[in-house]
Amino acid sequence: MVYQNYIFDFGSTVADLTNGYRIAYTTAFQHFDMPFDVSKEKEYYGMPLDVLFSKYHRGCTCMYRDFVTMLMSTYDRNVIAGTTIYADAGRCIAMLHGIGCRLGIVSDSYEQHIHQILGEFGLGKMFSSVVGAERMALRRPHPYCLDLCLREMGSERTNTLVVSSNPKDIEMGRQAGWTPPSSTEEGR
Repeated sequence: MVYQNYIFDFGSTVADLTNGYRIAYTTAFQHFDMPFDVSKEKEYYGMPLDVLFSKYHRGCTCMYRDFVTMLMSTYDRNVIAGTTIYADAGRCIAMLHGIGCRLGIVSDSYEQHIHQILGEFGLGKMFSSVVGAERMALRRPHPYCLDLCLREMGSERTNTLVVSSNPKDIEMGRQAGWTPPSSTEEGR
């Protein structure tokens, strides 16, 4: 099947955001006397911040607020630090855009960070929709964000492919009524 529209997940599919996250989390953990276990790094990044903080400090709402503020402001300052666009993703995006396909992003990252990174790597003007965490009334795997992105792109599900290494996106596609095409072993 030939697709006219492509919706990408951002973190771990288009961009490697690990370094910015690592700087923010290790800084906040250290400041609040929380041990940072590198083997649990990805678990930390996927955990709601209130749940993560309460593992080390219970009932400290003021400290929690300060923890979130420090983590977010540190990430804001370091979002570009060490961030890379996966070479295969960058080439794919440029090629699809070049042949006139409509492109969108659905991501758990914040839109300001996505736009900042895409702009830094010359990909910013290639996407007709970016739906970040702050606009997801219903989180993935619910297809709400997918439908929002499709509306903004002026597209329909019937000729759109979701490109992602995130298992939540495969489930999102199933909930939207799609059958996933085959994928590579590494999921990219």
